[in-house]
Amino acid sequence: MVLALSNSIFAADENTKYGSLPHWRNLLSDPSAFILYLSPMSNPNDPVAFLFVVPRVYNPPIQNRFTTGSHIWLAGVTPQWRQSGCLTRLVQELDDVAMVTICTYPSRFQTMWSWLILPAWKYERALGGGKVMLGRPSRLEDGRPDVFLVSSKPFI
Repeated sequence: MVLALSNSIFAADENTKYGSLPHWRNLLSDPSAFILYLSPMSNPNDPVAFLFVVPRVYNPPIQNRFTTGSHIWLAGVTPQWRQSGCLTRLVQELDDVAMVTICTYPSRFQTMWSWLILPAWKYERALGGGKVMLGRPSRLEDGRPDVFLVSSKPFI
């Protein structure tokens, strides 16, 4: 379900890592990897946005202290739901994660870039080919917000 959503958003080929069910399953075999998705209450079986989060090791450390964290490997929102707060809502579920990173190509994904350069995200490093990494430390001092989103491991 979420892989189909991703493939429809990005027109990914099943022979690439982004469109490959075996690759997604391999990433999800790590116990700290997960997928969050957002569906309208009127149609809970039809997700409109998702985040695919995997563990990451940072070498050199980021923000002068983090050597490990969670990385948003892939994120997408359907065109009709973009700029409606879906990505912000999903990322809020990661507020208690010590360090979250995300990479993007500012020139290719200008709307995403304009959202990421908000104060919560800090530029970490250039990765070559126009790709950059940004990071965001935990936004909560204690506890998880009182909300519920479904982790969708069974719903690839």
